[in-house]
Amino acid sequence: MPMLQKLPPFDYYLPDSLEEALEVLAQRDGNAAILAGGTDLLVRMKEGREARRLLLDIKKISLLKAIAFSNGALCIGAAVSTRTIARLPLVRQRFPVLAQALHQLGSVQIGNRATIGGNLCNASPAADSAPPLLALGAAVKLMGPNGERELPLEQFFEGPGKTILQRELLTEVYVPAAPAQGRGLFYKLGLRAAPEDICIVSVAVFAVPDGSRQRWADVRIALGAVAPTPVRARHAEAVLRDEALEGVALQEAARLAAEKDASPISDIRGSSSYRRAMVRELVARALAQLAREMRGEPKR
Repeated sequence: MPMLQKLPPFDYYLPDSLEEALEVLAQRDGNAAILAGGTDLLVRMKEGREARRLLLDIKKISLLKAIAFSNGALCIGAAVSTRTIARLPLVRQRFPVLAQALHQLGSVQIGNRATIGGNLCNASPAADSAPPLLALGAAVKLMGPNGERELPLEQFFEGPGKTILQRELLTEVYVPAAPAQGRGLFYKLGLRAAPEDICIVSVAVFAVPDGSRQRWADVRIALGAVAPTPVRARHAEAVLRDEALEGVALQEAARLAAEKDASPISDIRGSSSYRRAMVRELVARALAQLAREMRGEPKR
């Protein structure tokens, strides 16, 4: 691990509005680092892995710190802390898979500083917020010199540390209303089962049952740390739809998630074969638990 050093010299700017922030970003031709929580950026700077002449601090922009519920949908400003989101009663009730993931994002100190926008813009394949948001069908709103655009979160990531941002700011995360009968689970595998660990594998599943026929009406599975970006496990999802809540389809979905949807590498945290095995195990475990809940059985 690189040794921590003093922060290199930089200019600091604290805009009062989104318009002011975008103007400064345009003046610097995008050559500025966005500072929200700083839990990743400042560490990279101290390790000498990143040097920027300007830090653009967006924490005073009220629009980016807002949270709103409307018709069952959730709108989260990019500068809202992950721990704030995890603790919101409406998030825990309506989007529990997101609350579960954000509760495990870092220690208490990191969770109180880290922001939802920063966690996504860092574009780590292991970002804890990405799998549940992908499983919930989230979208992101971007603002830049050419105005505003909105796109599915799945299209936001381009590779490790890379997003589609072009002299833009991520301003809002939008989570569409989830069916009341929907159920979700998030599993995170770390080296020590500690929340501050970067995950080896993470799995988020959101499912909606066809209650009258005891079948999967809709299933969305998202994986973290097993591909260049967080990904939807579409092969696994396809084999489950309209299948019974129990039976061989669950194991087949877990196998496809590991063999077709995941493309892991080997690194210091785990080998590619281990990651595939854990994808299979965690997807199978999540699907089995959700199936039990949808059949009205008690949690194990």
